[in-house]
Amino acid sequence: MKAGTKIGAILERVVVFFVDSTLFCAVYPSAITFATIILTKNPFNWQLVLLPFFACLLIYSMNRLTDSEEDAINLPNRVRFPHRVHIITLLVSLVFYVGFLILIFQKNLLSFAIGLIPLVIAFLYSVFRLKRVFIMKNILIAVGLCASVMIVPAYYENWSGIWVLSFLFFFLLVFINTIVFDIKDMKGDSVFGIKTLPLRLGISATKYFCYTLLAAAFIVFLPLVSTNRDSVLLIPYACTIAIYTRYAPEDEHSPWWYYGVLVDGEFLILLLSSLIIMILL
Repeated sequence: MKAGTKIGAILERVVVFFVDSTLFCAVYPSAITFATIILTKNPFNWQLVLLPFFACLLIYSMNRLTDSEEDAINLPNRVRFPHRVHIITLLVSLVFYVGFLILIFQKNLLSFAIGLIPLVIAFLYSVFRLKRVFIMKNILIAVGLCASVMIVPAYYENWSGIWVLSFLFFFLLVFINTIVFDIKDMKGDSVFGIKTLPLRLGISATKYFCYTLLAAAFIVFLPLVSTNRDSVLLIPYACTIAIYTRYAPEDEHSPWWYYGVLVDGEFLILLLSSLIIMILL
C-alpha cells in the first residue's frame, strides 16, 4: 500500500470514529453558543460553552440506544460501533452535563432551565416518539440546538441586542440541516412510519422548501448584520448549508463523508469564523 493511500485510510478511520461516536456532532451546539457570545460581545466562559457539548453528547448517546432499529437501516456503521463505547460515553457525558448544570444553576435559575431544554426535548423525541409526528422531529431538534443561543443572554442577564435575530437565523439553518438528513434517512423512516418532508413531498420539492427557508434566513440576516457587523461571520456557515442542500445526493449511495462530515460538520466553518472574529476584535 502506498504511503499516501495508507495515511488516507488512517485519516478516514479517525474521522469515522469521531463521527460514529457522536463526539463530532456534539460540538455543533457549543459552536452556536460560542458564536452567540462573540456576536453579543460578552466575555468568553468555558462552562457556558461546554454545557451544550455534553448535553448534545448525552442526548445523541441516548438516541443511539433508543433508535437502534432505525439506525440499523439509515446508519449501519453507527450500529456496528462498539456498544460499550456508547455506554461509557453516555455515563461520562451525564456526569459532566450534571456538573455543568450545577455550576450554571449557581449563576441563575433561568440559564439552568434553558440548559435543561435539550434533555427535555430528547425525551419527547426518542422516549415519547414525537419524532413520528410530521415535521415535529425537525422542529424539536432545531429548538434543542438553538437553546444554545438563548442560554447566552440568560447567563449574562442581558436580553438586549440581537439574540432574537440570532435565534431565528440559527433555527432556520438547523431546521434545513435536519431536513437534508431526512433525504438520506428516507428508507429507514419509511419502514418505521416516520413522516418526513422527503417522504411526503419528494426530494425535489423538499429541496425547494429548503431554498425557501434559506431565503427566510437571508431576510433575518439583513437586520442582523446591520445591527452588528460582526454577523458577517455567519456568511460562510450559511453558504456551506446552501451548497450541501443544493448538491445533496438523492439516493442512499452517497460518499461516506458527505453527511457524516460535510452536513454534520458545517459547525466547523462557524467555529473557524467565530475564532477569526474573536482574534481580530
